Amino acid sequence: MRPSRLALLSPLLLLVACGGNPQTASGPHVAGGFSGTDSSASAMKNGDQLAAIPGGLSEPARLKGLNTVQIKSVLGRPGFTRRDAPAEIWQYRGQVCTLDLFLYDDGSHQVVAHYAMRGTQPLDERGCFDELTGRGRAAPMS
Repeated sequence: MRPSRLALLSPLLLLVACGGNPQTASGPHVAGGFSGTDSSASAMKNGDQLAAIPGGLSEPARLKGLNTVQIKSVLGRPGFTRRDAPAEIWQYRGQVCTLDLFLYDDGSHQVVAHYAMRGTQPLDERGCFDELTGRGRAAPMS
């Protein structure tokens, strides 16, 4: 291969190598590089606010379809937000997991269309969700 072609392909190869496997970017058992502290201090510490959500909110899958007011009543303000049109991403970090909410405009409100959880160690979605809502303490696994 000629040096000029190699020079042109090198940045592309670097991008491909850094891209990772998109199938492992979500799900409860993906290990992340986060060795966090609890930046979701405003997360609710009791179940009273869950009553504001129809039927309560005990499963992370029930986040889908909730609007920004409902999300804030359950999880508090996000620790990080980013706008990637047309989506807005809200991030909540706990001690052992991170939750990303992907909000889209449904015509009248921003609502959760998708969520992704990842952790620093194996943790199921329910355990992560309980940690972020203050209903459980995710114990580190050795």
